[in-house]
Amino acid sequence: MKKIYLILTVFLLLACSASKSGADGPNKKTLKGTWEVVNVKFIGHEGFYKAFLFDKSDSSCFKNSEWVFIPNNGSGKFTTHASNSTCEVTTNRIHWSFYDSGDGSIQFQFKYVDEKNKPLYGSQGYRTKLNLIDDSSMTLTVPTTHDGNPFNVILTFKKTSDDFTL
Repeated sequence: MKKIYLILTVFLLLACSASKSGADGPNKKTLKGTWEVVNVKFIGHEGFYKAFLFDKSDSSCFKNSEWVFIPNNGSGKFTTHASNSTCEVTTNRIHWSFYDSGDGSIQFQFKYVDEKNKPLYGSQGYRTKLNLIDDSSMTLTVPTTHDGNPFNVILTFKKTSDDFTL
């Protein structure tokens, strides 16, 4: 009789843990490594768009930027490159996670941090819609505005390495 209770208990624990992991959204380990933004695209009404993303740089500066994600503690960084005369090379440490928005979509969120992974004073957090993520690619939608007109910036990432260095 004790064996039956033990088997039932183990079965229930396995069943509950399996259903929970599927409801948590993407696995943080999928992001482990180094990624590159390979495309920056604008979606909205036709016209000229200018976007200053994450309070750091113009959207064009994010093309070819390098992002590093460490899943076990949610730390990471991104480095923008001087792709044109308006861009500077900047490296920003972040703490990141996934957020279940409650409407069936998952968001990628991050906040700027210092070398000890403590949030920078006065720093706000940022959320983007996670459109796609797999072992080699990720697509994020960043909502923004220009001259009061809302539009979206789509950042497409490709994984360049499983290695990471902060």
